[in-house]
Amino acid sequence: MSGAASPTEDGARRFMRRYPEEGDGPIPVERYTSQAYFDREKDAVFRRKWLNVGHMLQVAKPGDYIVVDLKIAETAILVIHGKDGAIRAFHNMCSHRGAPVAWDAQGSCRGFLSCRFHGWVYDTSGKLVHVSDAENFPSVDPAANGLSAVHCAVWQGFIFINLAKEPEESLEDHLAPVADHIGRYDFEGFTPAFSYRIDENVNWKTLQEAQLEGWHLPYLHEKTLARAVKVEGRQYRHSAIELHGLHGVLGSPPPDSFTPPPTAMLASRFGTGTVQAFGSKADKGDEGYQFRGSFDFWHIFPNFFVGLLDGLFFTFNIWPVAVDRSIWEIRGYYPPVKTAGELFAREYSKVGLRDPMMEDCFTHELIAAQLKSGAKPVIHFQDEEMLVRHLGNGVDRCVRGLA
Repeated sequence: MSGAASPTEDGARRFMRRYPEEGDGPIPVERYTSQAYFDREKDAVFRRKWLNVGHMLQVAKPGDYIVVDLKIAETAILVIHGKDGAIRAFHNMCSHRGAPVAWDAQGSCRGFLSCRFHGWVYDTSGKLVHVSDAENFPSVDPAANGLSAVHCAVWQGFIFINLAKEPEESLEDHLAPVADHIGRYDFEGFTPAFSYRIDENVNWKTLQEAQLEGWHLPYLHEKTLARAVKVEGRQYRHSAIELHGLHGVLGSPPPDSFTPPPTAMLASRFGTGTVQAFGSKADKGDEGYQFRGSFDFWHIFPNFFVGLLDGLFFTFNIWPVAVDRSIWEIRGYYPPVKTAGELFAREYSKVGLRDPMMEDCFTHELIAAQLKSGAKPVIHFQDEEMLVRHLGNGVDRCVRGLA
């Protein structure tokens, strides 16, 4: 199901009326605090659904690899660009005694990876090509002891894996509700510009929910982001909320007027930055990407976000570690820097994103601590928090075996 509601539509509850199947009642707090519920999420969501683990720009050349630590699945995944050009994923685990094959978070090899524990060697296709002291391993068949493969597929440069023995659907089917929309954005010509990794004492859904609504911007981010979305005399309203299967998108409204701080204005003269997000959008034609707001924030179930702006994009990956702990990975992708001025613009934009993220993190942990108290059995979502409700409903349907 998909659709958008305009902030100028008459009446309250515009999104609740558009998506009545999502409900409007309170949400049980135990979804955020129960160890039993979290354990069911592990199996029903993270061991079944397609998960984004990175971008082709991180493994651009044959031999390049990354290692993604998935504590939610009690494994680490090696993603490697094969010498034959294929992108593959494996459990980062030697067949000898289980030691990591790649010990670095990111690197490049000349076609082979050697386990540092006892020297077993694997090629970029995962094949075991050398067994140290092989004559003393009479039961080891190299052909049957390669790296343990994980289902892997690439879409628009984004790398996804699926930990199921046999995925219930292809990546193409998983992304079908949003592929045509996001796929209209031109992802070519960008380079990794910066990244943050934040370790928070918070349930993964609480962390995500703060990214699934902009209603908090005029309050929590009064000194940072609020100036870019403020509409004088009126309550904040999204320019669009759309639900597409388990996925969805937020459109952030342009402000009545926006005068960036002097430093931001200076940075925007030299290069691409988030200031450009709040300007008018060039018409990309029927085949081009259609912005819903001043910038669009796509959620790809269960834990991946793509923020689309004019001239840049950024991603969030939010990884559960425990019922009350999560990792938030933030990556920005910008055009290549060619001048000192462009570098200044990019660094200013990086800081502009960092500061509101710090405000978010502080609040996430306060919420998580209070939910544990048991003082409130439920929490409440309003109309502008429809995408928040949609996430929780999607997870709960998975937990109950309905999605």
